Amino acid sequence: MRISTSMLHQQGVSNLQKQQAQLAHTQAQLTANKKLLTAADDPAAMSTAIGLDHAAAQYDRYQDQIDVGRQRLGLEENVLADTGTALQRVRELALQLNSGTQSTATRKIIANELRQINDQLLSLANTDDGQGNYLFGGGQNGTQPFAGSNGNISYAGDQQQRLLAVTNSRSVADADPGSEVFQRLRDGNGTFTVGSASGNTGSAALKSARVTDAASWDGGSYTLSFSGGNYEVRDAGNAVIAGGAYTAGQNIAFRGIDVSFNGAPAEGDSFTVGASAQRDMFAQIEDLAKIAESPNDTEAQRAKLQTGIFQSLTALDHSEQHVSDVRASVGNRLAVLDDAESQNGAQKLQVSSALSDLRDLDYAEAATRLNLQLTALQAAQQTYTRVQSLSLFDYLR
Repeated sequence: MRISTSMLHQQGVSNLQKQQAQLAHTQAQLTANKKLLTAADDPAAMSTAIGLDHAAAQYDRYQDQIDVGRQRLGLEENVLADTGTALQRVRELALQLNSGTQSTATRKIIANELRQINDQLLSLANTDDGQGNYLFGGGQNGTQPFAGSNGNISYAGDQQQRLLAVTNSRSVADADPGSEVFQRLRDGNGTFTVGSASGNTGSAALKSARVTDAASWDGGSYTLSFSGGNYEVRDAGNAVIAGGAYTAGQNIAFRGIDVSFNGAPAEGDSFTVGASAQRDMFAQIEDLAKIAESPNDTEAQRAKLQTGIFQSLTALDHSEQHVSDVRASVGNRLAVLDDAESQNGAQKLQVSSALSDLRDLDYAEAATRLNLQLTALQAAQQTYTRVQSLSLFDYLR
């Protein structure tokens, strides 16, 4: 094969350009501290790195969701704590009312304070998260959830919960609908209520109301009346289902429940017994305020007031327990967020380590390679210079 002078020149230039390109690539790697500059460097590794980038970005999004959830749930936990404190104050006021030492003026003061507490609870129920979203609005969190006055409060939200994805397989509700926190409570003891008839003239006041056999309670309406030293229980169809001689303070049992009274019922006095109905927290407190304002001059009026206060205290027990249960649920969700954050952090660390293995430059190897490429380039340049100086005319001369 003939090798011409021009071919020698072309090969020399080509080798020089190749060596310079390799040197420039190594310099770029050292400058960027990256092993992979383009997909051409290692297509398989670049594809894997892109997938790992997506995974790392997803973990960042999970962390953003965790931060949002922690902020909103922390705010809800504070609201629930304040709500619990307000209910404790309502209990204290109810006990003051039941002491029998209150005058008409002091009972009115207590009623006013109860309504102020209701206003406070309404404000808590309308708490926003600082981003223009109401905490207890459910899916309608752009609209103020509660409105009204004097215990007549309406709910404009819905029952939805916003779920935040915090790991590949876990989601957490960032708040509770207001209806589940402040409404849908039950009056009385949560199973049944006892009320004094308006025409009662005796001093009998409710002392206890218990469920002894939940399976036997049918949720019906009953009337308990006293006459001639006896008691009688009739159902909604006016059929007698229980009765007998009555002794002050005895337990009267029927349909899986029993009730007892302080004081003595007058001839013909009666009490109604029926299933507990849904009653929101605001209405419960307003009922107690109305009891505080009711007449308290006669024995019968005082007995009716005591029965109402007993029912209110029992309902408050359930409301406080309900708020405590919701608060515990919030605490559990905050614990889930902490666990998710730890899990995501560990997984993101593994992803970062894998990305480092794929992309980060080994400085020692790259520096050694740079020196070799410089030496090779210098040798190619010297060789090209020698070849360039050769020609047939120089030889003939």
